[in-house]
Amino acid sequence: MNKLIKILAAVLIQISLVNCAMAQCKAKQIVKENKKAIEPFQYDSYALNEVIIDPAKTQVIEVEFTAFAGQQYKLVFGTSSFPEDMKLNVYDKNQRSQKRKKVYDSANGIEKHWTFEPSKSGTYYIDYEIPKSSDGQKKTGCVVMLIGYKE
Repeated sequence: MNKLIKILAAVLIQISLVNCAMAQCKAKQIVKENKKAIEPFQYDSYALNEVIIDPAKTQVIEVEFTAFAGQQYKLVFGTSSFPEDMKLNVYDKNQRSQKRKKVYDSANGIEKHWTFEPSKSGTYYIDYEIPKSSDGQKKTGCVVMLIGYKE
């Protein structure tokens, strides 16, 4: 099981490094500010996504997260330079699937953290719903998802 966690961490770190090169935010600072919220779970890794807030349209960014049955997870979300309210939904299948089911719904915006224990191992899909810019200006920001687990 630990080998699978290490593989997951390596993949997420690689994704984070690619995204970090493009992002205009201070990911390490966001991680440092939010890392304590992972406790009592063991910190594993983080994923970073740069977000462009478009004045013309609402958009959805989908991020994959692999989880294993029998483990508890805690996801902690932090943002930077992000003035708009954003919603977060978690699904069991990607956007293309007509049979996908919502596992988590943050109807009032992103919660600081979310804890869950999947009933089966698999890939989950986190959709960041980004609203149009409220003042008509194009803006950038980032969302950092920290991942913790308990066996």
